[in-house]
Amino acid sequence: MKNQLKSVRSLFVVFVFFAVLNGICIAEDLQNGFGGINWATKLDQVRDCQKIEDREGIQYCFRHDQAHTLMGEPAPAVLYGFYQDAFFGVFIQIENDEAYGQSKTRLMDRLGTPQVSFDKEGTASTLRWTEGLVRVELFNDRSKEGFRLVYYYLPVADKALRKHKALLPSKWSKIKLFSVEKGDETEHIGILQF
Repeated sequence: MKNQLKSVRSLFVVFVFFAVLNGICIAEDLQNGFGGINWATKLDQVRDCQKIEDREGIQYCFRHDQAHTLMGEPAPAVLYGFYQDAFFGVFIQIENDEAYGQSKTRLMDRLGTPQVSFDKEGTASTLRWTEGLVRVELFNDRSKEGFRLVYYYLPVADKALRKHKALLPSKWSKIKLFSVEKGDETEHIGILQF
């Protein structure tokens, strides 16, 4: 009985250790950047970025050499945002209800309870987590832009918000960049992967 109790305690300690380590790795990953690009990196240092929109100091681009997946499914519309030439955000279109639900569950598992904003009908429209210098927002806007996941690097994003009311690309709903083909190398969307 004592040996069994010791085994259970040992397993519990190992589980807690890995849970804490996993949380630390997530926080470090978020703080470092996204898709292999460090936050605040200059746009001209990202060799495969193709600009698709330029709006008063904010440039949006997609990476033509990089395919992305979200929850194991292709994510064809992933935009990178730069304000005054510094990398500040990633904007990801979520294709359907199922991917939105899975993303929401995974983010809550990883980052805890979000701050919630509601629309006029009382539906949760924005879930927001802040982890260090990074904010993660999950939007549910069925009437306009659909589902989207956004990562903001706050030191740069806050400066952009002082000048702009919104940081989302203006042509968001019309963006279809490319599809992921079977066998393509993909970049998994950060925090949503185990």
